Amino acid sequence: MAVREIVRQGDSALQGNVDKIDKIDDEVLELIDDLIDTMRESETPGVGLAAPQIGVPRAVIVAEPPPDHEGTEAIYRGAVALVNPEVVVASGAPVVIEEGCLSCPGVTAEIERPGNVIVKGLDREGNAVKLEVFGALARIFQHEIDHLNGRFFFDHLNPFRRQLVKARIRRT
Repeated sequence: MAVREIVRQGDSALQGNVDKIDKIDDEVLELIDDLIDTMRESETPGVGLAAPQIGVPRAVIVAEPPPDHEGTEAIYRGAVALVNPEVVVASGAPVVIEEGCLSCPGVTAEIERPGNVIVKGLDREGNAVKLEVFGALARIFQHEIDHLNGRFFFDHLNPFRRQLVKARIRRT
C-alpha cells in the first residue's frame, strides 16, 4: 500500500481512456489499496478517488463518505471499491451540493446531480455487485465514474459557469 501522487486537471491521464479489468489479481488489489491510502492521506482528504487521478488508466474507483452523511448506511461504512463501475439508473429529485475534486484542489462549485443511483461493477473479490444508493454515496459514485469517462464536476455546469471554474483552477 502506498500514497501516490494525484494528477491535476489538464493531465492526459484524466481524459477518459481507461481500460476495463478482466480479472481481479494482486495488481488490482494493490491499486485499490493505493487509491484508498491516497484518498485518505491527500493534503485535503477526499471522499472518493478514481484510478486515472493517480495516473492509472484503469476502471477502478473507491468511495468513503463520512458516516454522518445522508445515504451512508452502516453497510457502506469504510471504503467501498468498485471495478468497472457503471451507473445503470440515475433517478430521484436533482440535488445541488458544493463539489470539489482532489485533481482540482481548492476549487468548488455547486453541482446538480440525481439524488439516487443504481451502480453495477465488481467488488474487490471479483463478485458482481449492484448497489442502489442515495445521498452522499450516490454523489461520490457519480463523480468518480465521471473521471473514468474523462469528465469533471464542472462539466455539469452551464458553459459560462464552467469557464469561470476553469479559470479558478488555472490560478491555483
